Amino acid sequence: MPISKPRDSGSFRRTAGQKPPRSITLIVCEGETEQEYFAAARIQYGLTTAEIVLAENTKGAAPVSVVACAEAKCTERGGYDRIYCVFDRNGHESFGRARERMATLAGRKNKPLDIREAISIPCFEFWLLLHYEKTDAPFNHCADVIERLRKKLPGYEKAEATIAKQLTPRLKEAVENAAWVENRAERNGYNPYTSVHHVLQHFAQVADQKGIS
Repeated sequence: MPISKPRDSGSFRRTAGQKPPRSITLIVCEGETEQEYFAAARIQYGLTTAEIVLAENTKGAAPVSVVACAEAKCTERGGYDRIYCVFDRNGHESFGRARERMATLAGRKNKPLDIREAISIPCFEFWLLLHYEKTDAPFNHCADVIERLRKKLPGYEKAEATIAKQLTPRLKEAVENAAWVENRAERNGYNPYTSVHHVLQHFAQVADQKGIS
């Protein structure tokens, strides 16, 4: 069954000579590192806070809390065209339950929601590492990823805005590397894995649409 959008899709019909209505995307993150990264990426793509909204007060960093926040945000006035939940496995007990909840929301018959996952295994830092290298080597712990990332990005610390700005010029390389990893993920047991590149591909599409007249 097709997934309907949280915002009324009828409002997006375009008539001759009109620009398409502005797309509004909500990003719900589990932590400040991800928040800083997507804030920098939004600027890199020339998008605004009206087009890419970063949710605040997610009521906790657990994956189920991220999904619960996204579900609640769908009821806000005006709504969103698309929502991404950004979280990683990194030992979270609710990782699997959060993914199941999103699948339930997307597949329900009554008002299915376009809530999509942007996950990383073992942690978000693997996505950051892909800005510098093409690898699908397995990692036992997030600390191992961070150690390797710091060889490429000395001084890396979580939730650091200046670090995020250093990464965004390498977005094209990161997206290409992540797509390569995704194609090999099943044979590698999804360690490592990330689907964060789909969010950045969406950013690029929204940026392209801004130029349509």
